[in-house]
Amino acid sequence: MDRDRTGRPAVAVSGVGAVSAAGLGADALWTAVTERRVLTGPVTRFDMSRYPARCGAEVPAGAVADLDAMVPGHESLAARFLAAGALEALRHAGIPEQGRGRLLGVFVGTVMATRPVLDRGIGSGRLDVPGRTWADPDALLATLREVVTVTGPTVLFAPGCAAGNSAVAAGARAVAAGEVDVAVCGGVSELSLEILAMFTSLRALAVDTVRPFDVNRRGTIPGEGAGVLVLERVDRLVARGGRPLARILACAAAADAHNPTQPHPDGNGLVSTIHGCLDRARLTSDDVDWVCAHGTGTQASDGIEARAVAKALAGRRRPVVSSIKGQFGHAEGAAAALEAIVAVRALADGLVPGNVTLVEPDPACGGIDLVEPAGRRAPLGVVLSQAFGFGGGVSTVLLGRGDRATG
Repeated sequence: MDRDRTGRPAVAVSGVGAVSAAGLGADALWTAVTERRVLTGPVTRFDMSRYPARCGAEVPAGAVADLDAMVPGHESLAARFLAAGALEALRHAGIPEQGRGRLLGVFVGTVMATRPVLDRGIGSGRLDVPGRTWADPDALLATLREVVTVTGPTVLFAPGCAAGNSAVAAGARAVAAGEVDVAVCGGVSELSLEILAMFTSLRALAVDTVRPFDVNRRGTIPGEGAGVLVLERVDRLVARGGRPLARILACAAAADAHNPTQPHPDGNGLVSTIHGCLDRARLTSDDVDWVCAHGTGTQASDGIEARAVAKALAGRRRPVVSSIKGQFGHAEGAAAALEAIVAVRALADGLVPGNVTLVEPDPACGGIDLVEPAGRRAPLGVVLSQAFGFGGGVSTVLLGRGDRATG
């Protein structure tokens, strides 16, 4: 049996699927990253004329229409995004979406779940919209269950914007423990007028572009989509003729409980999860080749994150850091899962994505090596992907190359 450095069964990513502002598919996501496209712009799905900041990172209307040929209809776009991502990921992994013979569990992270359904109902004067559409697993997972035979546990997580990483961590634990043969893990979000209103009230929205770690950053821009990763034990995957796309080396979570909307000033939760991942994987800070940062473009969060990464990964070299939120905005419940997919592709392709909208690095974000907008070609062996959530929650996933020796 292929085991990791702690003696536990090694867990692989065997397939990925995505719906994002780049359109349908993980290839579309990665192509947008490599082409350095900025996909935020004026929201078209609902009226933003009364708001000072009017931008979002919407799944294109054409891609939404294309869902009709892929998954059944549902009043929740989030439910359809998730089902489409799961289908792609399972097919990419070479696992039939229908049929039994394997124990398949589903682990999904979200922030708003199907809340936009309720918002639309209220906005149209319908006061009889069921309150359960806020975060009912059956509503969010209904379409996925129509297209995938789920024979194992189904778990919904809502730890803020750390949701996708929390789902991956739970799925990896279940696979390693033998509780499931296949874990379908991911995060999902549908753009919501109420989310935009909330961030407006917090004065956290950029009016034009998200600029992570830039001295002129002015806030974030909400996005949407779904990211799905299929996890299996490495020995099971290889036995059926498959090949690991990447390996889950370790996962860790923490909650600093400092403030409802801001991390602890010292980044204690993030430092804890980075150390936890390295300890569990029996690696050092110098083994980490790239940090796929949370990097929201907000004044407080980026500086705290940079200082925490510099502290946690102090070693022979400055940590190499970039965020893709300058391109895709902040996809909330889907963000960490989409970023994990980008990490998987970066490991395979040897490309460190750049901070595409970075013009002038903020001195307050010092101590780290911020990747230039063009990105870098470099051999990657280990990537750290991290995410923050409101309330102080942090979830971090450490990924390694698929051909990496873990024993």
